[in-house]
Amino acid sequence: MGIARRKWVVVLGALILGAYLTLSTLTQLANLPGNKEATSGEGNEEYTLPSLEEVIQSVRDLDVQRVLRMYSTQHEEVPPGTAPVQVIVSSTWRSGSTLLGEILGAHPGAFYHYEPLMPYGLQQIAPGPLQDEVQDLLSGILHCDYHNLEEYLKFAFVNHDMFTRNTRLWSMCSAMPRSKCYNPDTLGRLCSLFPIHVMKVVRARLEILAPLLKDPKVRIVWLVRDPRAVMNSRISSITWCETRACKDPAYLCSDILVDFSTYLVLKEEYPAQVMLLRYEDLAKNPYEKSKEVLKFAGLSFHKRVKDYLDDHLTSDEDEPWSTRHDPKTRVGRWMKVMKFEDVIKTQYHCKGIMKSLGYRTFSSKEDMTTGNAVGLLNVP
Repeated sequence: MGIARRKWVVVLGALILGAYLTLSTLTQLANLPGNKEATSGEGNEEYTLPSLEEVIQSVRDLDVQRVLRMYSTQHEEVPPGTAPVQVIVSSTWRSGSTLLGEILGAHPGAFYHYEPLMPYGLQQIAPGPLQDEVQDLLSGILHCDYHNLEEYLKFAFVNHDMFTRNTRLWSMCSAMPRSKCYNPDTLGRLCSLFPIHVMKVVRARLEILAPLLKDPKVRIVWLVRDPRAVMNSRISSITWCETRACKDPAYLCSDILVDFSTYLVLKEEYPAQVMLLRYEDLAKNPYEKSKEVLKFAGLSFHKRVKDYLDDHLTSDEDEPWSTRHDPKTRVGRWMKVMKFEDVIKTQYHCKGIMKSLGYRTFSSKEDMTTGNAVGLLNVP
């Protein structure tokens, strides 16, 4: 059996009646220029599990057939009423975005696009020369269209993190010659199996992502963290933070301030599609805040998500990139190890935006011993 789909509007005004579509046909339609508008609707169409057997029979490559058969049991875990959604976690380096991305990615039916802007290096992309290129890249990936993304695929082939962080994709890639996973047609076919797409972006300002909200299936979670904690993590936990965009608190706080202004505008224009989340709130109440984010995205608190939290929050790996630890025990560690002159320097540049986001400033080193750095968040 195929997928029961509603009518699709395509080029030249021709009307194609909704029919049982094979996955290959679905992928082709997803790549048509008019498809994004045709599928936007009200963002509430139901996802119906494709018939994997029909998809398998439509694939000539025996390796891909085998991978699809291997994946069929897991594919059946996707709740039948799951509506298509694209969740973008927008943040900056060392702000907890990896943890949030993995929490969302643990939901069955989720395909995790990890750091798609990694090829752009340690810069923050603002409106300007790269804007159109970056927006086209992100839109193409979210719609499983990799045909014009040769440079992205070449980079991902060398930098395995971009695909290995997507555990469902990598398990399929590992069951066949991995080079096939970087083929646009094969990757697009595997990607299109999933109704939920989660993307983590830490190299672009919120304004760059704003046009994606024209599609009502898109949700943006703007994740913020105390700038002092961010700077401490960049200074003490990693060695690669060498650009001014990364190591200068003035750059960090300028970026957060610009994003805050953009967030207020987007929240007014797209109230149901934009959410602000502080990392500290997620760290202190990971289960409740995870439920809140999932509800915002129209998703359930699935057992797979709970299993992820149970496993990761009870582990203790003291590695910069690890998400296997209880963030509640580490969220305030920066106050014990950060040099007070660095605290003052960060506060100097960030005082205004820290107040808006509910972060208290310290006037002396003794103040830091209270551990009382996070106040109430009083923004939409």
